[in-house]
Amino acid sequence: MTSRERVQKMFRGELKNSFAISIGGMANDNMSAYAYANLLKYLGMEEKPIKIYDLFQFIPLMDVEVIDRLGGDFVHAQRPRYRFNLDQKEWRPGTLHDGTPCYYPAEFQPIRTEDGSLYVEMDGERYARMPKGGLYFDIIRHPLEDAEEVEDLRLVHPAVRMSDEDIEYTANQIEDLYQNTDKAVVLLFAGQLIEQAQRDFGFEEFYCKLAIEKELMHAYFQMVTDAYLHNLEGILSRAGEKLDVIWFCDDIGTQQTLQISVPMYKEMIKPYEKQMWDYIHQNYPHIRILFHCCGAIFDVIPELIDAGVDLLNPVQISAKGMDPERLKETYGKDIIFWGGGTDTQNLANLTTVEEVEEHARHLLEIFSKGGNYVFSQIHNFQADVPPEKIVAIFDQAKKYREKLEAGEV
Repeated sequence: MTSRERVQKMFRGELKNSFAISIGGMANDNMSAYAYANLLKYLGMEEKPIKIYDLFQFIPLMDVEVIDRLGGDFVHAQRPRYRFNLDQKEWRPGTLHDGTPCYYPAEFQPIRTEDGSLYVEMDGERYARMPKGGLYFDIIRHPLEDAEEVEDLRLVHPAVRMSDEDIEYTANQIEDLYQNTDKAVVLLFAGQLIEQAQRDFGFEEFYCKLAIEKELMHAYFQMVTDAYLHNLEGILSRAGEKLDVIWFCDDIGTQQTLQISVPMYKEMIKPYEKQMWDYIHQNYPHIRILFHCCGAIFDVIPELIDAGVDLLNPVQISAKGMDPERLKETYGKDIIFWGGGTDTQNLANLTTVEEVEEHARHLLEIFSKGGNYVFSQIHNFQADVPPEKIVAIFDQAKKYREKLEAGEV
């Protein structure tokens, strides 16, 4: 059984005594470029290029051979302008902060200031900053923070319709992965509403406007959704039959509670997500919707399922109310959990490989029961996670799957 066959069997509800595995299959089950460089050395694969496609989180494209070694069943394609509206069709050599050779999108030309900070510009203005010694960029400019009327809204990057060239590039990526791997193919689409509004308006302005300027926010969300639908239609009309999963992303939760109430989600966000997800389900019923949503989101999961979510990630079990047994018992028949396999927030507390293996095995016992599960860690491994821990986690998943399929557990 190939990876693609396993995943499609799971989607049909026929995979009861097994589960899928994902590592690098989408943007939130990968790792820092620094951790990836160490992993390549550990696996004896130093010759593999390190291409930084997610410049916000400094996440690399994971080589299919590495995915194979760790047991992964998914690969992904992404839009060529994935971060900061920078084209990724061409790459240039560079280095990480520690001197490790890597590749960046050719258009990525950050400005270094006297204090050692790096700045990325959009539309001729400084948009994001990485402080000296930092590992990630912070958004420092919010183009819609002064918007007060619907007329004040102007197109920003996510609301721009993809060019035919960019759509064709994405479709060709999907075709290439379909033809040249046996993995299930994921499209990194994002389709963010909440997080994009937080970037465009600024966090404080976003929450205030969501509560008291609803007409403005409805207009904004529809503007962005219309652009997303245009882009989806263009990509799927060319390559939809070769896709298995489309990844969307919006964090609704914090460590302790939801960012917004369930009623506000239903009124202000759900209608626009549902437009996109209904379009996919109605026109491409074989494609599953993967939704990445961090935090304490137990109470909003029924609304996500109703809106069209098929797979939920990252299953942040360290957040309040996100007990693994409770999640599986309550929602395990209605949704496929993608994640929850290793608590990355507390991974440093597991000091030995044996502890890491036992931790992963315990969570596998819970989430894989009855099927409907994609094993993965909870979000990306950070820069300081040693490679032996990463390998131990996924070796444990492969070993457990073999025993499960053989009827030994």
